[in-house]
Amino acid sequence: MQSEDLSFFKEDVFKKKLALYEEMLRGGRSVYLEADELTDIAEYYLIHNNTDKALACIDYALSIHPGSTDPLIFLARQKMFEGDIQGAKKIRDCISDPNDREVIFLNAELMLREGKKQEAENYLIQKARKEEEDAAMFAYDTATLFLDYNFQKEAERWGEQALKLEPKNEKFLNFKADCLISAKHPEEAIDILNSLLDNDPYNINAWHSLGEAYFLCEDFPKTLETADFALAIDEHDAQSLLLKANCHLQQQNYDEAHHLYECYFKEHTANEIPYLFDGICLSALGRHREALTQLLKAEELSQGYSPEQQHIYANLSNVYSKMYNTDKAFEYIDKIKDINPDYDSELYKGHVLMQNNDKEEAWKYYDSYIQASENKADAHFLVGMSLMENKAYGKAQEHFLQVLDIDISKEGCYWNANAGLSFCALMQGHFDEFMSYLKTACEQASETLEYTVGRYIPEEVEVKNFYDYVLTHSDAFMRFNPDAPLQSE
Repeated sequence: MQSEDLSFFKEDVFKKKLALYEEMLRGGRSVYLEADELTDIAEYYLIHNNTDKALACIDYALSIHPGSTDPLIFLARQKMFEGDIQGAKKIRDCISDPNDREVIFLNAELMLREGKKQEAENYLIQKARKEEEDAAMFAYDTATLFLDYNFQKEAERWGEQALKLEPKNEKFLNFKADCLISAKHPEEAIDILNSLLDNDPYNINAWHSLGEAYFLCEDFPKTLETADFALAIDEHDAQSLLLKANCHLQQQNYDEAHHLYECYFKEHTANEIPYLFDGICLSALGRHREALTQLLKAEELSQGYSPEQQHIYANLSNVYSKMYNTDKAFEYIDKIKDINPDYDSELYKGHVLMQNNDKEEAWKYYDSYIQASENKADAHFLVGMSLMENKAYGKAQEHFLQVLDIDISKEGCYWNANAGLSFCALMQGHFDEFMSYLKTACEQASETLEYTVGRYIPEEVEVKNFYDYVLTHSDAFMRFNPDAPLQSE
């Protein structure tokens, strides 16, 4: 690749070579292109989700440039991304120049994929000593590699080394902002990025990073505005489409989020994460078969080692449960237990059975979970939440009351149980109980309250002030119908 922001593919010089190659594919005259030019074309096909055309282009490149480095690097990286480390190494060993920059970083990435972080860094330190003319860019490339694999400290150290060599380099400053975002310091990153954009309003990478910073701050209007600025520069910009989709997902605007994920999939290759998120959208919309297709695609792409692996399995279990396939739901719960021994599999199996109206079996799993738990108050609270989600409000109430009896010190989930009790009372039309528990929950458990009764809290009302709001709108809640939305005044 010749450009991190993919703008290279919009340049006339690339478009002309792509047109020549595609004319040849349509039966035109044969054309001669260099190996790196054909590899660029293959990269273009890959980001446009056409792997077959990309690999065919690489095959053609190797047919006229046998043993050329760029096409072989492309093939090796494809093997690596597919999880075939040995296959990637076998292709790498066919490259004649082991000191080629791309070979060096392929070697380092293969080490990281094998869990050999220190070996990878020692290798890169050794190679960096031989870089005199391009030392700053070597340090920067090393920093980005470590950040890709979530090695924050190493990324920051190499990034600072690059900035020390070239303090005004905008790319390096942008990277510093990305490190601040990864380290959960988005406000500092925003200052750097706004400064960069003052100098260059068309710096699309800075717009990307600024959007991520606002997203981390949960400033969703600013996030969407920033993504739109980037899309004004490039209407097909992949990262901005994803950012907008993720933003709408976070705000539970599932239809709009799904639409944006669809736009993304039509034009861009995706890893497992967007498929997972789109599956979550479709599940929330009740489109379970479509959700299952996306989640299975996420599982396929994850190859079992995604940072979101547990979430992929959990959502597959949830969708299978909603499709009344408890056996498959249990299968994915067991897969989570395999990768996370602390996972509360008995609780979630009880939840699946309750969701499928097999109450007698569900009680057995719930009871087994509570008996095995060292913290009974937490266990009763989580069972109560599961029952609440399954609309068994009376039974949920019993477990929340157990929490209040056990947690007499009021140091554990006592306050959160009040949020659950307030919701159960509301759903059962018990206004006085609802108000009693709500008052305590507003004072001490606003986060859990937002999860339980949040859908009934107007946007302009803070969660902690919801009790006061209900006092002045009591008629609506005294005549509350759980199957109908509240009418705003």
